[in-house]
Amino acid sequence: MQLTTKQIQEIDNRLKRNGIVYWDIRIEMLDHVVTDVENRLEKGEKLENAITNSFIDLGWNGSLKQLNREGWQNVNEKYRREYHKGIIRFFKSLKNTLLFFVGLITLYFLSSVLTFNIFKKVCMILFISPIFLVIYLYVKTLFKKYGKSVNLDYGFFYLTLNFMILPGIFSLFKSQPELSQKIVWIVVLSIHFLSIHSGYHLYKKSIEKVENLRKQLLQ
Repeated sequence: MQLTTKQIQEIDNRLKRNGIVYWDIRIEMLDHVVTDVENRLEKGEKLENAITNSFIDLGWNGSLKQLNREGWQNVNEKYRREYHKGIIRFFKSLKNTLLFFVGLITLYFLSSVLTFNIFKKVCMILFISPIFLVIYLYVKTLFKKYGKSVNLDYGFFYLTLNFMILPGIFSLFKSQPELSQKIVWIVVLSIHFLSIHSGYHLYKKSIEKVENLRKQLLQ
């Protein structure tokens, strides 16, 4: 016996009330509950009893905040692995590898011909420039109205991670000789753009995942 859309929504609301705040975690849990409840209805159980017994047997009766926490922790672990793999995959392309070393050589050349202050300003502009891509993607996502999605949260997190971490490295070396600071800028910018590349592709995967889940939800 198949549940109606209204009945499925009631189960989804119960998951939400009990602490599952991310809809893309709920939808995977919802699939288990709906299948189990439909099997129980086939055996003659009443709807309310079937839902309650299903939650009890699945161990989801009561607060699900811990389960919600485990859900986003598992997603974070998966995204972190993909983030690091994305950096490694970058160098599997000959074109990317050549582009990377051309960038290194260009930065080294600029550090040689420009004064230190101008070189720092150029590097700062290069460091900040990807933020415009991040802003564009964020605004675009807002208009899509995806809701509170754990996949989307981590897609954005790894896209913006460098902007939160790397500036601290510059402050650690600001009292060092100019040569040391130049080396730090070259190394950090190289890591920055590698990570932005990986983060961007991870973000696109998160959007694809969310779109597929939303289609599943609307079926």
